[in-house]
Amino acid sequence: MKTIQCVARYFPDRCGGIQTHLSELMPIMQDRGVESKVAASDDQAQEQTYDYAGVEVYRYPVYPRPKEEPTHGMFPHGGFEKFATWLRGQKADIYHQHQWTTKCGLPHLRLAKELGMTTLVSIRLPQPICQRRTLMLYGKEVCDGKIDIVRCSYCCDELTRKLPASVVRGLSQVPLSILQQIPMPESTYAPTAIPGTKGLLLRPLAVPAFVAARQDGLQAMAKYADCIFVMCEWLYEMLVLNGIPEEKLALCTHGIANVFKENAAQYQKATLKPEGVPLRVGFLGRWDRVKGVHVLIDAMRSLPTDVPIELIIHGVPQDESYRQRAIARIADDPRIKVKPRLTRDEVPGAIAGFDVLAIPSQWLETGPVVVLEAHALGVPVIGSDLGGIAEKVAHGVDGLLVPASDISAWADTFARLATDVNLLNTLRQGIGSVRTISMEADDTIAIYQKVIERRDR
Repeated sequence: MKTIQCVARYFPDRCGGIQTHLSELMPIMQDRGVESKVAASDDQAQEQTYDYAGVEVYRYPVYPRPKEEPTHGMFPHGGFEKFATWLRGQKADIYHQHQWTTKCGLPHLRLAKELGMTTLVSIRLPQPICQRRTLMLYGKEVCDGKIDIVRCSYCCDELTRKLPASVVRGLSQVPLSILQQIPMPESTYAPTAIPGTKGLLLRPLAVPAFVAARQDGLQAMAKYADCIFVMCEWLYEMLVLNGIPEEKLALCTHGIANVFKENAAQYQKATLKPEGVPLRVGFLGRWDRVKGVHVLIDAMRSLPTDVPIELIIHGVPQDESYRQRAIARIADDPRIKVKPRLTRDEVPGAIAGFDVLAIPSQWLETGPVVVLEAHALGVPVIGSDLGGIAEKVAHGVDGLLVPASDISAWADTFARLATDVNLLNTLRQGIGSVRTISMEADDTIAIYQKVIERRDR
């Protein structure tokens, strides 16, 4: 079986969890007879092909940089014809797209379908459903995920809320081809992401049409994809709620890299944390508000100084202004330590050095894999009671779930753990077996085969 794995970028560029996980999954599938090539965009005018870790990588040009818009590539980007020529020359059985962006979106999927390949899309972020990109209704509570023109427009923009519902529905009919000709600020595409007033008056014109386009884009994904991979139950339910046929969906949850499973024994903690020794709380993640490190900082600073605890932050560059604000919140608190970003090889040892791993996400995650990685190393997880975290952490068994933005609840949880060694030990003992990436590879290949057989019938 030959596959094309398509992503918006790839190594040796700076990459995130999607690319890292894919790079760990492909060698295992290769051992099982599945050959893979990677197709990834490149912000250059020329295409290139190279080998990375034993896998052929084709970088197709995306130049000039396209505008972001919610159908994630309804309009082919500059250089798309080079991708099209390359894809036509591939004799692949499977085309599997792992992102849904202007650089790796609808035109790419549609072309693969037209070429007769079996097509799959993995949804790994809330973006295909949520104009706000977090699935937090008005930024405060979990949304049911149903795309509604009026509700979604109101959720995204304060000025749009001042318009009658009938006007919002009318504005949703404005063609994107027209909006593309208007110089819109980036904040129009994610109104809650960038503060300021630039372009405010244009947002009510744009947001309803963008919500409608997102709704259309989701249906187009279902039309051109033979199968849509989802990594968590909440996303499966939301897609069904939005009219995606269940026969198009396949639930395939993440597994941990084999290095975590193979080396778990050497990291397992055999003894209790001595009383009085500070509880080591770890955070691994992007410097981004949705990852919630500011919640941990505020919770830690609210604790009395006699609570034996420390917070170790290993941040990944993302939003520099947010990072600076977060560090300013730390002030001179000696209990909070900001450490360098970790390499992939350093992650297991770092997690094993924590007593608990904190995941204070302020949005709905489809993973995160780091929950499983912590559990494989015998480390309980303290996480937000949201999305994929809530699906992976059994409250009171192998970790604790906390209301995402409730500072006092986070502080109380940390204080309990810091002063009750029996609770920490109970959570450690409650950690069970962890799904591995080999299991994920087997399930992925089984889904590939099933979808191909279904197409051939």
